[in-house]
Amino acid sequence: MKTLAILFSAGLLLTACSKNGGGGNSGSNGGAYTGPNEPAVFLNSPIEVSKISFLLSLGWIQPVGHTIPTDHVYFWYSNPNNTIYLPVYALTNGRVEKILNVPVLGVKETKTWFRVNEKFMYYLDHIVLDPSIQEGSMVKAGQQIGTTGLGSSIDLGAIDDNITLPGFVNQARYVGQTLHCGKPFTYFTDALKAQLYPMVDREGPDKDGRIDIDVPGRLVGSWFLDGPVLYTDGPDGWDKELSFAFDIQHPQTVLVSIGGTIQMVGKYTIEPGKPLPAEVSMASGKIAYPLYSAGGISADPNQRGLMIIQMIDDTHIKVETFAGSTAKDAAFDANAKIYAR
Repeated sequence: MKTLAILFSAGLLLTACSKNGGGGNSGSNGGAYTGPNEPAVFLNSPIEVSKISFLLSLGWIQPVGHTIPTDHVYFWYSNPNNTIYLPVYALTNGRVEKILNVPVLGVKETKTWFRVNEKFMYYLDHIVLDPSIQEGSMVKAGQQIGTTGLGSSIDLGAIDDNITLPGFVNQARYVGQTLHCGKPFTYFTDALKAQLYPMVDREGPDKDGRIDIDVPGRLVGSWFLDGPVLYTDGPDGWDKELSFAFDIQHPQTVLVSIGGTIQMVGKYTIEPGKPLPAEVSMASGKIAYPLYSAGGISADPNQRGLMIIQMIDDTHIKVETFAGSTAKDAAFDANAKIYAR
């Protein structure tokens, strides 16, 4: 099943996920830009289309590394014993901007950024580069640059400085690759779009997904542990994150995603009939969410725990979780935490 394969690979590769190096996209470094000047069009798939099992849109959630909606898409392929290493190709002409080495169980995986023009880069994660590929190397569309890594998927992200996502209440929480996240599938040629979009495992007409889902004054979206440190979306902040978002394969399903600090690290669905996060405001008062497995009550009717939340103003919430509880409501105690936008 796709879900089991995704969960296994996500657990295997979690330590390799990183946003290091994902800051601003400007290629000028304060001087005149002298880099490549290619169109922001993907001329090649990163792996052979015939080898793709399915694709996942923007917005994947998998705590702790992806507690909030993820700013890249996934190319999944069959690799049942983690012994298959498929060729990986450059998507278009450009220059290798940065290589982040993130070895996994002895496999020399990298996250690699490729500059296409002054305003546009893309990156591939969980790939093993050919030794000839170094920072500053020029690559051509369709050139083999390495292979896939240990798991069953690779990441593709697009960083487009022509875009600043409007749906984050507090932009200071996010790195450049998230603030300027493009929808990767939209950059492929029409011929490749015709092949790739039908492979996206997502219900409904929108196959691209969305990550900036905050609504001012509402519970929906992403939150960070409040305090003197401004936690941001990166390894130092992953366990301080909390998100009320949507399942990317079934976008009508609400997910509660807990990165840590409070109990019940993981992702859950809420009990049917409860107020949707997009409806919850200060006027709602305290809300109780009995939590169930991410697959939903129909798949597993056993309540996993309880979350209580109250919006104390438009940018702060009080939250507490009770692991293993089968209660339908509770009162806040000394374990409650404050989260902020």
